[in-house]
Amino acid sequence: MNPTDSILLKKIQSGDRPAFMLLYDRYWNSLYRFVFVRTRDKEITEEILQDLWVKILENTDAIHTDDSGSAKGYLLRHLHYRILDYYNSYKKAPPTVSIDEFDIPNEAELSDTDYFEILEENEISSLLSMIDEIVAQLPLTEQQVYDMRIRKNMSVNETAETLGISNKTVSNKLSKTLGEIREKLSPDYKSSKKLVSILVLMEILTQ
Repeated sequence: MNPTDSILLKKIQSGDRPAFMLLYDRYWNSLYRFVFVRTRDKEITEEILQDLWVKILENTDAIHTDDSGSAKGYLLRHLHYRILDYYNSYKKAPPTVSIDEFDIPNEAELSDTDYFEILEENEISSLLSMIDEIVAQLPLTEQQVYDMRIRKNMSVNETAETLGISNKTVSNKLSKTLGEIREKLSPDYKSSKKLVSILVLMEILTQ
């Protein structure tokens, strides 16, 4: 039985990485299409979605679920208002598609099916194990920074203070580590556009 969004959010709050990736995978396809059909801009769509995933990571308590434990309604409402913010910021005409019109016409479907590939739970475990093996081969400081920033979701300031290094060094070490992960992943995962987007999301946390 698949865990509800409510259960996943509680696990994410405690630093459970597979839980975050399962939630990410559960909604990536539909949320991407929801935003893209309203903005018609790939970069803006990814930027809006990345802001949402950072919000989930950094302030899990703010994500509300309904009686069935689903966060879908909250996520769609959040994205709806971020899309309106985008149009207001650039003084563009607001989108004509309402939040209730979730089904997307065929012409709006994206052709890049790889973008919406689905990682099963066992694949996530395999992927994380592979990443852990790569990180374990890195210098100690890189391992410590990765552990604190990614696994424990500690802030840059907290990590820098704990390790006795500067904020800039923390960011540089994590960026270097993520680069190593990308380079050493097996070809099956390295070609995954969804995986790349997850790694980009991780890099956002270095800011």
